[in-house]
Amino acid sequence: MAKPPQQRPIQRGATRQSLSNSRQSAWGAPSFDFKLYLRQHQAFLIESFTRLLGHPLASLMTVMVLAISLSLPGGLFVLLKNVQSVTDRWEQQSVISLYLFSNLEDTEALSLSHQLSSRADVESVEYISKEEGLRYFEQSSGYEQIMSTLPENPLPIVLKVIPKAIVDLNTLPELQSLRDHLQSLPQVEYAQLDAEWLQRLATMINFGQRFVYAISALLVIAVLLIVGNTIRMAVESRRDEVLVMKLVGATNSYIRRPFLYMGFWFGVLGGVFACICIMILAWWVSTPAERLIELYHAGFELQSFNAVEIIMCLTISAFIGVIGSWIAVSRHIRDIELQ
Repeated sequence: MAKPPQQRPIQRGATRQSLSNSRQSAWGAPSFDFKLYLRQHQAFLIESFTRLLGHPLASLMTVMVLAISLSLPGGLFVLLKNVQSVTDRWEQQSVISLYLFSNLEDTEALSLSHQLSSRADVESVEYISKEEGLRYFEQSSGYEQIMSTLPENPLPIVLKVIPKAIVDLNTLPELQSLRDHLQSLPQVEYAQLDAEWLQRLATMINFGQRFVYAISALLVIAVLLIVGNTIRMAVESRRDEVLVMKLVGATNSYIRRPFLYMGFWFGVLGGVFACICIMILAWWVSTPAERLIELYHAGFELQSFNAVEIIMCLTISAFIGVIGSWIAVSRHIRDIELQ
């Protein structure tokens, strides 16, 4: 009589370890198979995009809300970039107008003009006598008859001092220092720097930059809330699936992964539509802007998003989408674990 085959003893520890390893490999815990890990990410990336396509109307509405929220700071950034481009081209020689005392003689004014011309920081000095100033004022104002009735010429001698420094926002303090020094001369009644408008413009640009940063911060928070609320509803709709995955040993990172990719897609698509909206807006205002540029002979082209700025916008929007979804999913998983 043949003996029955001898059964091998069950190794409980080995079986438990094998099940644990297979479970870890299945639920995305760190494993040695890096290709499998990449395939899981690729599968989640495609699956999350497919889920968005499964609800086209809701996904499109969410993406458009994100696009509008992102296009406002992007449009303000483009506007600020064009304003700075214009100011960079407004580099010219400044003029410091010195209005001398009315009782000053011509010889003293000419002597002062020669002294200023010999300075190292002065390019040239233009002498405008009282008669020349009166003729220019009559031609520009049209008050010839009124000026002819005056008993004497009320206009002073004017010296137009042209510094060697090119006027821009960096050399403005130097020009102001020169203006203050010329103002202190005993022959000068009043000194006016024609480039002080640059300081006002710089203040306005600084205010605009801070305004853009504040609006961008508020809208970034709004995008985070929108993405977080959308992902929260997606997690709630798959609550039973998440519970089953937790029961069989899925890690939080594995559960979180598809929702992170969903937030990634929301951010990228929102950034794409935002860039499209900004470029359409720039194209729409380009015609009247070009006419305005021609009237002022500014000689610059209206700028929109370039390739680097588009990539930066998409990167920032994708990062915001991932952060918003991570916050929402982590909080929701924590609430599920507490229940």
